[in-house]
Amino acid sequence: MRLACLSPAQQTVLESFKRLGYATLNQVQYWSENTLAHVWRSLVYLQSGGLVECEKQVRPHVWKLSRMGSRLVGQPLPSGFRQSSWSVMAHICHRNQVEIFLRESLSGFQFLKKTALLRLGLNPSHGEHAGKQEGKILFILLDDFLMGSDRITRVLSRAHKKNPKYCKLNRSVNWSMVLNDYLVVTTDRYQQTKHERWINKKNIKAELIYLPPLWAY
Repeated sequence: MRLACLSPAQQTVLESFKRLGYATLNQVQYWSENTLAHVWRSLVYLQSGGLVECEKQVRPHVWKLSRMGSRLVGQPLPSGFRQSSWSVMAHICHRNQVEIFLRESLSGFQFLKKTALLRLGLNPSHGEHAGKQEGKILFILLDDFLMGSDRITRVLSRAHKKNPKYCKLNRSVNWSMVLNDYLVVTTDRYQQTKHERWINKKNIKAELIYLPPLWAY
């Protein structure tokens, strides 16, 4: 079906993917500030017009912009024109969940876009994220892929290869040089125990949080 126009609510839902990338229904509802039923109807309508797509193999479903939708809102797809792997989609959804969780205790917290990090000379790897709250930079290492606990230490001192398009610094930068606080988030209880032991053993100044996974297998 070719859509002739969008309501303000439908436009808000569509625009929410510019910050979310991939998202569950509840995550879209959080940022669009509308009722769950209304957001659901908006997503179904947008899907009928080819503006969003839905991964229905899992529950909760994962929603994303289509190529047509990305052109309409002026936002490149997270993976360009390639099909993202499940691990990438799931990780972005878990990142969204971390942001929602942190905003409950850190008013105004918001993840920084990758371009903002590139301008600082940083080049984050998978699982590495940063947000800002009241002028402070919070570094978040998100483990939803059963990483080794030693990465909690290594990630701080890893020298980043700067992108010359965004940063003209003559020196390399690492996370320990820019962060104010360090947070390790895991979606696995066993990993939580392992990471806690490692943080205590290495005397790392990091807060460890368990966040329930969005999907249970």
